[in-house]
Amino acid sequence: MTFPRRSLTLSALLLSAVLAGAGCVSSSDIEGLHRQMTDIETQIQALERKSSSKEEVAKLNTSVGAQTSQLLKSNADTGVRLGELTTKMEQLEAKLEDTNRRLSQLSQQIAETQGDLVRMRGNSSSASPSTSSPYAAPGPGKPGPLQPPSASDTAVVRAPSGSGGGGRPSPSELYDAAYGDYGKGRYALAIQGFQEYIDTYPTTDLTDNAQYWIGESRYAQKKYKEAISDFDKVLKQWPKSDKAAAAFLKKGYALLELGQKAEAVVELQYAIHEYPSAEEARLARAKLKSLGVEVR
Repeated sequence: MTFPRRSLTLSALLLSAVLAGAGCVSSSDIEGLHRQMTDIETQIQALERKSSSKEEVAKLNTSVGAQTSQLLKSNADTGVRLGELTTKMEQLEAKLEDTNRRLSQLSQQIAETQGDLVRMRGNSSSASPSTSSPYAAPGPGKPGPLQPPSASDTAVVRAPSGSGGGGRPSPSELYDAAYGDYGKGRYALAIQGFQEYIDTYPTTDLTDNAQYWIGESRYAQKKYKEAISDFDKVLKQWPKSDKAAAAFLKKGYALLELGQKAEAVVELQYAIHEYPSAEEARLARAKLKSLGVEVR
């Protein structure tokens, strides 16, 4: 808001002329009028300054509004990028999980292949049953590589074998027969045979082995809970067994199959720390590495 200074001056001159024409106004009256005019001019200047300030505030508001809009747009763009990054991370995690699963399967296949090779070597020799490895053949008459079970294997029940005219079978006969069934993939018969061995000969050097192979048979049948229970029996009843390291290892494998990763890691760590020089410790390290778990 502006008031022309020229109009103000003209008004003052006209007012002075009128007062002079009247001839009855004193000098003090004229000075008072001048003071009033000065006050009015001061007020007009103050109004002009206020008007200028309002314009500046309006400009500032416009600037702030523009910056706010730009900031909101930047936030929106950042949100989109964050969403894209999250999606990519989820895709990478899925790929990593699939890779870990494949590595786990590969590690299991390697372990099974090593077991087959040990059994094949044992089959070509006449050595006595070996108890140093969970994958070693138990004794004479050892089978070749494992064969998948036929549809009738789980339905067949073998009558107890005899030695010398219907007597009780010898430990080697009973054990070798059960292991032969295991080696041919007849897991139900193997479980029956090994359990018969345990019931008949509960205190031999191979009793703990028989219990271990029951667990292996159930593991092969994908009965993981039952297999864990069987491996636990080995660890509790025969804590010094030469199958203890293998029991820890295969119990860990079974827990992984059930999706119990934390519990599986504990069992695999036991295999490593309790039997550091055993083959099972190496397999446990490989399994933990495939799971992305650091061995401590």
